[in-house]
Amino acid sequence: MIVNSLHRVGRRFPIKDYRYVGFGSMWFTDFSLFHRHLGISDMVTIEKIVSRKRRVEFNKPYSCIDVRMGDASAVLGDLVEAKRSLVWLDYDGGLASATTGDVEIAVGAMTSGSMIMLSVNAMSDQLNVKDDDGNLVKPIDHLIELTSRAGLASESHRLTRNDFPKLVAEILHERIRSAALARPGFAYVPIWNFLYADGADMITVGGMIVNEADAARLEECELGDLPFLTAAEPFEIRLPMLTDKEKRELDRFLPRDAPIKASDLPFELRDNEIEAYRKFYLEYPLYGEIAA
Repeated sequence: MIVNSLHRVGRRFPIKDYRYVGFGSMWFTDFSLFHRHLGISDMVTIEKIVSRKRRVEFNKPYSCIDVRMGDASAVLGDLVEAKRSLVWLDYDGGLASATTGDVEIAVGAMTSGSMIMLSVNAMSDQLNVKDDDGNLVKPIDHLIELTSRAGLASESHRLTRNDFPKLVAEILHERIRSAALARPGFAYVPIWNFLYADGADMITVGGMIVNEADAARLEECELGDLPFLTAAEPFEIRLPMLTDKEKRELDRFLPRDAPIKASDLPFELRDNEIEAYRKFYLEYPLYGEIAA
């Protein structure tokens, strides 16, 4: 979905000439997607665990990926100030991960037309923390400490498992927006807002840092035509887990505008699972097993 939306952005912005900055770790899935499907060849992965350097170098899939060792806050500014960039800060942890200053450093150095995405854990149990004396901190107090938004005290009803992800998305968008508005002549246009499960509920939000001219260019990309770009509300991705054989069976019915009936399938799936797949079968990831 991100690749498809970036193709749309590419109508008015030279995406293949951007620098991509991310956390490749040992897998580099996003790097492979962006290189193969968007043509980006200027790529940098940030790895803070020094002992992993040789392993990261070994696993990078393309020679165009530069490995930078160190904390993101120490290298982000230099990486994004020289040219338009696409930065994905894909954190394993919760909301606290995005409050370390990385966002402000990246946005503070970005040129207009650059884009940033943030991914964090959106489970409400991350607010169950203890102070130095071992006493449980009130969830709302911990959230205020993380976000410096005292007004959140009136939103304590949103700290449930169902409501918390949307609040996290709003906080992340606001953090990016504040960093952009701190620079005269710059603004932030939200693009992405996804809620999905990766072992735990995760939120990914992001958008473009723009001056007035680039804001007009982005408007011309007509991103609003893409049904999964709902920046104001998290778009929930709940696709079914399918075997390769099940996927091929569903694909026989597609594309089509009308729903696929569960009774037409030789295996069991709920109607909402079938409908989710019908809408986004082109974006459904492909996996394959390799025999040892």
